[in-house]
Amino acid sequence: METIPLFPLNTVLFPGGKMLLQIFEPRYLDLVSSCLKNNTGFGIVLLREGSECQGSSDDKDPRLAQIGTYAKIVDWDSLPNDLLGITIEGTEKFRLIAHHQRNDKLHMAEVEWIEPEPIIALPEYADEMETLLAQLLDHPYVARLNLSPEIEDVAAISCLLSQLLPIEEKIKFQLLSLDDPLLRMEQLMSLLDEYN
Repeated sequence: METIPLFPLNTVLFPGGKMLLQIFEPRYLDLVSSCLKNNTGFGIVLLREGSECQGSSDDKDPRLAQIGTYAKIVDWDSLPNDLLGITIEGTEKFRLIAHHQRNDKLHMAEVEWIEPEPIIALPEYADEMETLLAQLLDHPYVARLNLSPEIEDVAAISCLLSQLLPIEEKIKFQLLSLDDPLLRMEQLMSLLDEYN
């Protein structure tokens, strides 16, 4: 087990996925500064209940999902609104064993790393999913994330599609929790069939 800082969000990050965040709370500004200085990252976990913003009117303690993704900061910039903007990239999944909040309200967690998913070639029946991913990567909003288009295995394609498609966060979390990339791809295909 290892202890890592957490950044709870109302969204899910997948391995290989990227996300833009605006940082303004002192605890997270300190976290980002420490990560950049020490070349470390932090865990992204889905907020199942409650609020994570300091000073929120919601007095419930936040309830965190049990599976998350470790994130590294790959870019940062000062934004026009004077906030710090960072781009994070998901690396590996972890299981949350225990967590607590420090005095500065930063969540810390004991985590167990989840084995990387096996590399499996994309089956022919899922060729259209590779085409869909290529179309998504060409979208201007997605293009600015600089995601890698050199992807050929089921785990990477299914994680990126799960990240980019407009799916409810609770369904994204279910997809993240799967350890079988073929099953994730099949569930994505079923979801897309429902929308069509």
